[in-house]
Amino acid sequence: MTSFSLVALVLHILATSSLAQCKPAPRPTVAIDAGAIAGTTTAVSISPSASSSASSSATINKFLGIPYGAPPVRFAPPKPAPAWHGTYDASHFKPTCVQKFNNPPAARNLSIALFNTPPPPGQEAEDCLSLNVWAPRDAPAGSKAVLLWFFGGGFSFGSGSLPLHDGALLAAEQDVVVVTFNYRTNVFGFPGDASIPPGERNLGFLDQRLALEWVRRNILAFGGDPRRVTIFGESAGAGSVDALLGAPPKGGLPFAGAIMQSGQASILVPNNDTAVSWAKLVAKAGCPPRDAIACLRKIPAQKLKDIAEKEMLTFSPQPDGVTWAFKERLDRLNSAKGNSSFARVPILIGSNADEGRHFMIRQNDTSKVLGAVPKEIADKIVSAYPLGSPGIRTPNDQMTAIYGDLSFHCPAKVVAEDSAAAGIPTWRYLFNASFPNARFFPGSAYHASEIQLVFGTYPRGGATPAQEQLSRAMRTAWANFAKDPSKGPGGSGGAPDVLVLGNGDKAEVKTVKAEVLDKRCALYKPLIDQLTGVKPGLRAV
Repeated sequence: MTSFSLVALVLHILATSSLAQCKPAPRPTVAIDAGAIAGTTTAVSISPSASSSASSSATINKFLGIPYGAPPVRFAPPKPAPAWHGTYDASHFKPTCVQKFNNPPAARNLSIALFNTPPPPGQEAEDCLSLNVWAPRDAPAGSKAVLLWFFGGGFSFGSGSLPLHDGALLAAEQDVVVVTFNYRTNVFGFPGDASIPPGERNLGFLDQRLALEWVRRNILAFGGDPRRVTIFGESAGAGSVDALLGAPPKGGLPFAGAIMQSGQASILVPNNDTAVSWAKLVAKAGCPPRDAIACLRKIPAQKLKDIAEKEMLTFSPQPDGVTWAFKERLDRLNSAKGNSSFARVPILIGSNADEGRHFMIRQNDTSKVLGAVPKEIADKIVSAYPLGSPGIRTPNDQMTAIYGDLSFHCPAKVVAEDSAAAGIPTWRYLFNASFPNARFFPGSAYHASEIQLVFGTYPRGGATPAQEQLSRAMRTAWANFAKDPSKGPGGSGGAPDVLVLGNGDKAEVKTVKAEVLDKRCALYKPLIDQLTGVKPGLRAV
């Protein structure tokens, strides 16, 4: 061989080797019932743990923007996504459902800053019924527990693609499959027209059920075990989870456990806000009441959104006996003897120590919260939160504490007690942490502040070792529950004991007797019993 040909051969080998190295790795592809989808892989850095001083990484597959529903018809129930030809590109998020942030401007801006910053990628659209899957790479079919996330937002806003809800770290570190999804909210998810059959008005709830059914049919392809699906959500998302417990889909339970963070659907004050808001929307849009649906379907979504925000309209789900039981608390209590269709799966329920902080900002008038409560009871409640007592320095602190107990802390206690009394495996937690890099309400474990620790999406800038330690403990607890709900999250023997997560800026985790935390809840119990039709002393029957 001549020196020239030898050089040519070497150059050829180097060139082909270089091309091989530059060739992109094959994308993860799975087959689901609607067709083939191609996602992407990503390496996730995992911080050192208490048992290991070394950082590590794990590779996961992520599939984003998978349609679980067809483009929905406005004000109509969802339908499954049609099949497609070829391979669907699941490399990026799809549009978020239309969100509504009500005026006045100060409240609107605070809601956006707290719950929508940074915002979900992309735009808003009515064609939004998609979901996202994060799964360990090369997971054998059916080998991993599944966590299905229901976002909060007061049924007015929210998205499954918020950076706050990124499932990469939770999936990689805890070896689970994480799924998030969009569902319709506000007027597009909960219209109030009386001509709509009652079982078809809670469209957002129907979207959720369709997503849950998609998971049952398809999660095996991603390595998930359809028999080990835990549904979990926060605020309105927690209420959605509880509604599914009270009115589960027919044909076998599509979930094995439920986690409710700062929300429930068993103890809520009935209202007529949706019907009143619907009438105002119809009038402002210039539509005839008798033909409102057809007329509103012709109006651009942005205009309806603008009207609803300007007029501060409220659209929320209503009990219908199909997607939300009429007497959920009684059904939970009566489920012990099989006297209801209630889903008797293990639950983890909890609240945050300072739930009322952002709801009561600049509020000092107790009538804003207790106006409908008989004066004698209201006076007793106010007197139980005296100025100068621990954590109550100002009238606003007083309002914040009352609202948090009335709306979140004590209802969580009642739901936990009812579940345990009915023989349902039950665990309860209290989140009580705040770290120096908090963007809002320093020193406060405010509403929704636990989410970033559950997903591990807290800001890394200014983060402390204690913050990572507590976040890891919570990620592990939530994943432990999903892997075997019957054993709970670990660290607690279950209700009535309460697992306290955090202590200010410390990563302390301890078990506390419920009576230590719930002293004021006795004030609200008669109101809750009256509201839910439960006679004093009633237990599982």
